[in-house]
Amino acid sequence: MLRRFYVDNYKSLINVTFEPCETSLFLGINNAGKTNLCQAMRFLSWTASHNLDDCADAIAGSRYGLTNRYFEKDTVDFRVGAETDFENERLQFSYDLTITAPPRLDAAPTIQIVRESLKVTGKGFDDICLLENIDGRVRLLHESDHLRGTSHCVDTKSPRDTTMLNRLYDLSTNPRANLFKQYLGAWQYYSLSPEALREPLHRPNETLLRVDGGNLSSVLYFLKNTNEREYRKLIKHVQKLDPSIDLMNFHLASEDSVFMFFEDTEGRMLPARNASSGTLRYIAMLYVLTIQASFAKDVLILFEEPENGIYVGFLRDLLQLVESAKSKPQVVFTSHSPYFIDLFDDRIESIFLLKRGDKHSMLSKPDVEKVRSRLERFPLGEQHFREMLG
Repeated sequence: MLRRFYVDNYKSLINVTFEPCETSLFLGINNAGKTNLCQAMRFLSWTASHNLDDCADAIAGSRYGLTNRYFEKDTVDFRVGAETDFENERLQFSYDLTITAPPRLDAAPTIQIVRESLKVTGKGFDDICLLENIDGRVRLLHESDHLRGTSHCVDTKSPRDTTMLNRLYDLSTNPRANLFKQYLGAWQYYSLSPEALREPLHRPNETLLRVDGGNLSSVLYFLKNTNEREYRKLIKHVQKLDPSIDLMNFHLASEDSVFMFFEDTEGRMLPARNASSGTLRYIAMLYVLTIQASFAKDVLILFEEPENGIYVGFLRDLLQLVESAKSKPQVVFTSHSPYFIDLFDDRIESIFLLKRGDKHSMLSKPDVEKVRSRLERFPLGEQHFREMLG
């Protein structure tokens, strides 16, 4: 579970610390920094499995302009405090990463590592450094030797265009470092697109939904063919949204396309491409938050504006379903909808406000008692609209 995320000098984010709850909500006007904060978290997650230039090009749109344009600083800092289970014990990790990024088009085009470190606290480990990387010079702790009472580190070199976390091999000598790598790399981000949700994109054995939902029919096709029990559970929840849906069936048109159809009890079919955007969006969220979330422990999921096209009552039911699940994910939402915001009136402490300053974004939390005292006169969404949250 993520306990703390710190970022400095990533786009509009200067010296920002985010300490999430199990379910958190980002609020703010347009260009306040909500997407930048989600993007910064997604960028860091990608560094566990991609080189830095690819991370910048895919996540930020370009390796240029990664830093705040108002400050003469060419480095970006990330810090993470997280915990997850390992062999029946809870481990606490702290991970620091500093990279240098080109501030201008005429600067060096490559993003490079300045410093990277990973520490762990748990049985036999007390804030022990598992990995240290300074300008590509790396020290890796032999974890088994450490538990036997001998400090044994491996000295090696790593290319500066990628993190050492990305280059770790899954060996018995460093299981805790690899556990953190898997945890960080499993963070998920979604900004679902109505057009993409209708696409028949298919790759065999797909289980992870794409960022825009473009392979929804593919992951559901695989689910139906491999896990009938979970597929039936999903159908049961979908029927609350649309009682006429009795089945979801599929036509594998080619190696790279599969079409989804909804059927009623009499076998009448509706192509998923003709279904409402809200129905497809709800099914995608349901899959990610209840089925896909069970693929990894302590998974973090970022969802941009989940309310688009969905009746808020169904979102309330979905939130309750997620929070009662055995493998409950940690979820961060962004929203502009007063009705979705109202769902958080009994968890005001999980709301985070982003404000746009002259040169950078600012993150804060509302005064819980003041907000709660106004709820009888002004619902939570109304308070946000009237800028009464802080």
